[in-house]
Amino acid sequence: MMQIQIWADFECPYCYFQTIVLSQLKARYQDKVEIIWRAFELSPVEGNVSLSQSYINSFEAAKSESIVAEESLNLLTPKFLTYTWLAQESVYFANSQELSLKLARALFDAFFLQGLDISNEEVVMQLAVQSGIDEQALREALDGDVLTKHVMADEQEFKTYGLQGLPAMLIGEKDFSPKSFMPITGYKTLDELIKLLPNEQRVLNSK
Repeated sequence: MMQIQIWADFECPYCYFQTIVLSQLKARYQDKVEIIWRAFELSPVEGNVSLSQSYINSFEAAKSESIVAEESLNLLTPKFLTYTWLAQESVYFANSQELSLKLARALFDAFFLQGLDISNEEVVMQLAVQSGIDEQALREALDGDVLTKHVMADEQEFKTYGLQGLPAMLIGEKDFSPKSFMPITGYKTLDELIKLLPNEQRVLNSK
């Protein structure tokens, strides 16, 4: 089984696009590919942060990607950047139920298409429930410190692997040494991502 670990943040449009592509990849290969969400925050400061010019420039450039037209994404320029820690912990929790991509997509849609505040607990909970996650179980997990430790570890591993920029991925065969995983930085289309899969031909033939 191939495994793809993705580090992403909910305020990054290219991470949004990568999540869509990973969902397409998962739909194509089903249980031949496992997707694991890893957390990384672009704005690790509580409260709302005004958009920088570099963010605005990157966002405008992202709107020209072909996936925007293909998926009919009516992207709204964010009013501000916000604290995504709650969203990150919730999607990490969803990994255990194989719902991380579904919840991540819902959060991205909420932020980039609806202009919702994804630092708001009730917004996150509503999206989690709509994604099939048990609200009580998620709230209980969030009340503890296990998810927090995992998110902190994810951010540390991002630095340990020397990854530069988001989205970032590790691609390899599940249960093999992490050292054998290939680090990938930057948004990849579906065709580009398929070509990066180790033993791509075997994966294709095992469909």
